[in-house]
Amino acid sequence: MATQRPPEPPTPPPGPGEGSPEEQLSEAAVIAMHSDPRFQTLKKSLYSFIFPMSLAFMAWYLLYVFMTAFARDLMSTQLFGNVNLALVFGVLQFVTTFGIAILYSSYSRKRLDTAAAVVREALENGDGGTGK
Repeated sequence: MATQRPPEPPTPPPGPGEGSPEEQLSEAAVIAMHSDPRFQTLKKSLYSFIFPMSLAFMAWYLLYVFMTAFARDLMSTQLFGNVNLALVFGVLQFVTTFGIAILYSSYSRKRLDTAAAVVREALENGDGGTGK
């Protein structure tokens, strides 16, 4: 009967100052890219969608929570059959979540993907951080 050897432990990634010169150059390019105007514009475009949409969703969610906690009479209003206002609010939370995901996908496709491709290409071509 043959015995199996235990698997080799994974090798840790190289630390700072280790690795090939190409790895060091790409790391330096990535760090330099943070000050590149193209990257700054991309980041600003991303944040201009994420922050307002996150705040709007949190406000909508907190409205649901507070109304459930403090406006029980209103939330227990029967709309039809066994469906009350609280149930409709709860289902609308899911609808809102999917709606935001669809909006983000569209926004990303129209405004972020092209700019991200330009930034990625600049990094791959060694143009990181120069803004050319």
